[in-house]
Amino acid sequence: MSDSLETYVRRMPKAEVHLHLEGSMSPVLLRRLAIKYQTELKDRRLEQIVETVYRYKDFAGFLESFSSICRHLREPADYTAILDDLSSTLLEQNVRYAEIIWSPSIPWKFGNDADAIMGGLAQRARQIEQQSGLKIRWILDCVRQMGPEMAKRTAEQALAFKSQGVAAIGLGGDENSLPMSDYEQVFRWAKANGLFVHVHAGEVGGPEQVWDAVKLLGANRIGHGIQAARDPRLMEYLRDHTVALDICLTSNLRTRAWTPISSHPLKLLYKRGVPVTLSTDDPGLFEISLEGEFVKCSQLLGFTREDLRHLVLQAVRSAFLPTDEKTQLMQQFQNELRGVA
Repeated sequence: MSDSLETYVRRMPKAEVHLHLEGSMSPVLLRRLAIKYQTELKDRRLEQIVETVYRYKDFAGFLESFSSICRHLREPADYTAILDDLSSTLLEQNVRYAEIIWSPSIPWKFGNDADAIMGGLAQRARQIEQQSGLKIRWILDCVRQMGPEMAKRTAEQALAFKSQGVAAIGLGGDENSLPMSDYEQVFRWAKANGLFVHVHAGEVGGPEQVWDAVKLLGANRIGHGIQAARDPRLMEYLRDHTVALDICLTSNLRTRAWTPISSHPLKLLYKRGVPVTLSTDDPGLFEISLEGEFVKCSQLLGFTREDLRHLVLQAVRSAFLPTDEKTQLMQQFQNELRGVA
């Protein structure tokens, strides 16, 4: 007798490649930090914090909630507290590899020491891997609305910490702010220095944002990219050049980038041969798990168990790892998947 869908998903080894550290904060930790720093949330009960920060109507509201969380992050211990909670959750879900995105420009904006934060995160990630086997790599994200000078500083930090687990530079934030061309020089420099390039594009912006990401910034992988489904030529390009899209179903629902999930373009992109992966994006703010996203993918979009296995392996194929490490990880996943009924 085969396992239930939920049990099958739980048993699969998984990789998550689109995961914001700040957006992984739980309401419990946020309340603790509010008391620690005596912020405007310090006297709120837990359920009031949930209603204030974890509920929003659209993408603009989500960005405000994300900003509220970031204002409570000031020193390395605050960030490693999120990482400890997150790594425990990932291990419970049989996640073996994670690429975690965080934005050093945010602590810089508030006058905090982003180098100390990155150093603390890198050290804690190494400890987690040694203790549990969970491999963590980092994407340092440039906040698009903060401008190219801050992006240059982020790229320089990414290179400085490359030997400590930083794999890529990213571009996130508001697609409708500064043009992507403003970042072309910074991202070319980063790529020339051996960093992978990850770009949020085609989430709330149109397919032209995805074109700019690959043509101007040399994106190796696209965060979201769902609007590519509106451009057949773009889907062909992504397929032929093996540029994967990080798909985040509930994220797109909660920010109203695409609703409802039952009409999500993931199935179309998958059928057209576009490389696609499945992630949570901001599991704290969206109150979700990676396991739950796989279950939704099957129940709401009709993905078979074979399709789910394909999504798992595509995340490994798209990982920002050197070839030898990726080959070893792929072999591990293939071996484990053979044992999942």
